[in-house]
Formats: sequence, C-alpha cells, structure tokens
Amino acid sequence: MKRVVASLLALLLIATMTPVVMAANLDFSGKVITEATYGENFGGNSEIELSAKIGEGLKAGLGFGSSEQSFPWSNWELGINALWLETNGALIPGTPEFTTRIGSLNHSYSDFVAKGIKTTGISIDQLAIGPVTLGGYYSLAGESILDRGAYVKINPMDGIEAQATVVKADEQLSYALSTTVQPLAGAEVSGTYAAVHEGANAYRVKGKYQVLEGLEVRAGYQDIPTEFNATHRNTKDDDKNNVNPGTGFTVGATANQFGFEVVADYVDYEKTVDYSVARTVNIAGLDFNTKLAGNYDFETAEAEKLEATVGYSAPNGLELTAGYNFIENQPTISAGLELQF
Repeated sequence: MKRVVASLLALLLIATMTPVVMAANLDFSGKVITEATYGENFGGNSEIELSAKIGEGLKAGLGFGSSEQSFPWSNWELGINALWLETNGALIPGTPEFTTRIGSLNHSYSDFVAKGIKTTGISIDQLAIGPVTLGGYYSLAGESILDRGAYVKINPMDGIEAQATVVKADEQLSYALSTTVQPLAGAEVSGTYAAVHEGANAYRVKGKYQVLEGLEVRAGYQDIPTEFNATHRNTKDDDKNNVNPGTGFTVGATANQFGFEVVADYVDYEKTVDYSVARTVNIAGLDFNTKLAGNYDFETAEAEKLEATVGYSAPNGLELTAGYNFIENQPTISAGLELQF
C-alpha cells in the first residue's frame, strides 16, 4: 500500500510540473471562512479547506485537509493528507460503467455501519446492473489493519429502495439492512436494522408526511444500545442522522405559513424538545433573517438554550449577525466572510 501511495504522489508531481496540464486541467476547490465575534470577549475563528483535481477521464486528486484556528493565528499547518487516482468507465466495452478509485478513500454507505470511511486502498462505486447498484472497497486503516466493505442497492420500482451493507473493520464484522418506501405522494417511511457480529444490534424506523402545503409531520422510533459500537457508525452530534445511543420515540413538525417557519422536535429518550421560529423581514428594501431557537429539558424542567438572532447578508458578501443568549444574558455581534471555489 505504501508503494501505491508513493507511485500516486510521483505521478501527481509529474503532472503538476507540466505547464500545459496545469493550465488546462488543474482544478482547485475548497472554502475559506473567517468570522469575528464580540460577546463576553472579542475573538474570531478561521477555517480553510482545499483540494485539487487534474484530468477529466482519468483524474488525479489530492486533499490538503481542513484546518481551523481561533484568533490570534499561529502558523498554519496544512499539508497533503489525501491522494488518489479515479476513473469512470467500463472495464470491457459494452459492459456497465462504474467509478474506480485507488489511493485515499472517503465513502459513506450507511449511517449505522459505514459513514465517512477514510482509509487507503481501492474501491469501485455506482456499478449499475438493471435495478441493482453495487460498490465496495478494500483498504488499510492503519499499519496492517485491513478495512473492507460493500453495499448492494435495489430499486425494484419507483418509490421503493432497499440496501444491504457489510463492513469488516479489522476483526469487527458489522452489517446493516435498510429500506425506504414512498407509499403515496408526500409520504415516506424508512427503516434500518444493524448488528455487530457477536455484539449488539440496533434499529431505527421513521416516517414523514406532507399533510398539506407548508406543513410536514414526522415520527420515529429507535433502539440503539450503548453496546452498539460499529467502527464506522455516524457519531456526529450536529448530524440529525447520527447513531448515538437511545431508546424511544421522536415526533416533530415543520410549518411554513404566512412567512414564518416553525420547527419543533421532541426526543422521548432525551426528554428534550428543540424548537425554532424564523422569518425573513424586509425593512427599507433590506432582508433581515430573524430567528428564535431554543431547547427545553423536561427532566430538569429547564431551558438549556434560548437565543434570538438577526442576520443580514450584505451585497459585498459580508454576513452580519446580532444575537442575544437569554440563558447567559449575553449579547453577541459577529461579522464573517466565506469564499467557496
């Protein structure tokens, strides 16, 4: 595997040293974000993310990663942390096309067992044969630590999708079975069952229904024990599809009426409700985005969050926000810029 990475790096350096290739095919993408905030104290935060691709049919890519620093800045440590070659096409003329990648991988097949798999190896993806689509990877996650997996997705008819995912990370074998059904217009029901071999299992079912224009209701139930420890499960707290432990139901609704967007979600196993009310207000030809958001814990009978904000996007790209935290009795003012390329 080390030889593969070294070969990719050598090939990429040769390509980037060719002026014609640089002029015609070198494509950088990423983002730069900087924000200054004044609250209890003055400070700020900056973030940069950068990647590049070379070629069209056969692509070489490298990632410089993402780095984030608070004010005041120190030296930025931003180095190459991903390198790959990728091609899309058929292995034999007349057969189905698919994507092949060698080098740094970054795949997500399932929130329960295969989310954000960043390893080094080889993968195929989007190999479609009739209603069946499949893909998989074989890689190293560390020194002599094998990490491999595959998925098969079936779309037998419109509105029905099923997928099976299997992952073996080192010696841990895990799998997930999921399905999504749209029984009628505006309605969707989905479910996932996952298990770790000789370990715990978990499941989640949820549904949503567009009752009428501007009103959606949703509900779900999950049983995810703390013992469920699939290596590549989604554990991001800010992702609503995370697979964090908890057993119980959830209910929620979103209403868009008269210019207001009202959102509320109750999580039974946490005994909390998240809510927000937002509206765009036009004053003197300027649009201001207003929002009141909070979180209430029924077990402690206390509001964990209650904050009001007013935001304005200036024509020059400057994002201005003024807010007030009612829990901490603290006003905040921030100004930020974001560049994506």
